[in-house]
Amino acid sequence: MKLNYEVIIDASLEDVWAAFQDIRNMDRWQQNFVSCSHKTGVPGQPGSVAELTYDENDKRVVLTETIAERRENDFMAANYESSYGSTLIVNRFEAIDASATRWTSWCNFRFRGVMKVLSVFAGRTIRKRTEGDMQRFKLMVESDMAGTQT
Repeated sequence: MKLNYEVIIDASLEDVWAAFQDIRNMDRWQQNFVSCSHKTGVPGQPGSVAELTYDENDKRVVLTETIAERRENDFMAANYESSYGSTLIVNRFEAIDASATRWTSWCNFRFRGVMKVLSVFAGRTIRKRTEGDMQRFKLMVESDMAGTQT
């Protein structure tokens, strides 16, 4: 299943990138996020591996994140593996002007086992959740930046 999303954030590219890269922000915008445990490599850099844990209806789901590519301030791609399947997520950040940034996220989900069948029914939920995460991120960045612009 392939999806893409776009949101305009009223903040500079540098501020958006900094917020996106700050692991301490994850629980503020990612629904059901519990923890992140770094495993290997330089955190956030290509080849690094981390385990992300989420609470899904009282069930722990662990994703293994491997950073595939990163270009400072504007691009990051990562692979996510779980018992349910794998996902490639490509995030691109583009300055619209000095105080607005376009965030585009492309997602390619590949499910395993019973999730192949269930994904037909879960597609709408996955879309809504991803859109919600992006909107929460937008709100977080814009709220954090309120009053700091001159």
